[in-house]
Amino acid sequence: MRREEWARIRRREMLAAYYAVLLDEGLQGASLAKIAKRVQAPPSLLIHYFGTKEQMTIELVDYLLERYDETYGALFESMTDPLARLRAIVDYLFSVEYHQLMDDRAFYALFYVSLTHPTVRRAFARVYEESLQLVESTLTDCMAAGQLPRDDPHELAVALKALEEGYAFLIGGGADEAAKAEIGSALRKRALQLLGLPVAGV
Repeated sequence: MRREEWARIRRREMLAAYYAVLLDEGLQGASLAKIAKRVQAPPSLLIHYFGTKEQMTIELVDYLLERYDETYGALFESMTDPLARLRAIVDYLFSVEYHQLMDDRAFYALFYVSLTHPTVRRAFARVYEESLQLVESTLTDCMAAGQLPRDDPHELAVALKALEEGYAFLIGGGADEAAKAEIGSALRKRALQLLGLPVAGV
C-alpha cells in the first residue's frame, strides 16, 4: 500500500474515533487524548495529522459529508431518469434512515461550533449546500425533460430542503420510530404535492 493511501485510511480511522468519542463524551469531553486512546495511538500522532482539535473538527464535518456521499451519492448518480432520481431523493430526504447517518448529538455539537468558528461554519454549510445542489440540478433536469412544469428550480429546492430541515428537527430528541415514520410520510406527501407529482401509495 502506498504511503499516501495509508495516511488517508489512518486519518479516516482517527475521524471515526473522534465521532465515536464525541457521542460518548460530548464535544468538550472529546479530547485528543481520548480520541488517541480509541485508536491506540499517541496524541502526538493526531497532532501530526491534524495539528489542532479545531482542524480535526473541520475535517470531521468533511468525513461525515463523505459518508452521505458514499451511501447515497453513487445511487443517485446511477439513475439516468431525472424523475426517478427526484422521487428517490424525496424518499430519502424524508426517511428516518437518511437522518440517522449523523447522530443528533454530533449534529448539534458541530452546529454549535459552527456559530463561532467561521471555518467550521463553512465546512458545516457544505453538507446543506451539496444536498441543495443535488435537489436543484435534478429539478432542472426534470423540467428540461418535460417531466415537471416549468418553475424556479432553486426556489423549489429551497422549499424542499426547508421541509426536510423541519423534519430533521421534529424527529430529533427521542421521537419514537412510529412517530418519525408518520411525520416523514406526511411531509413526503406534501413535498410531492409541491412538485405536482402523484401521491398515490405514499
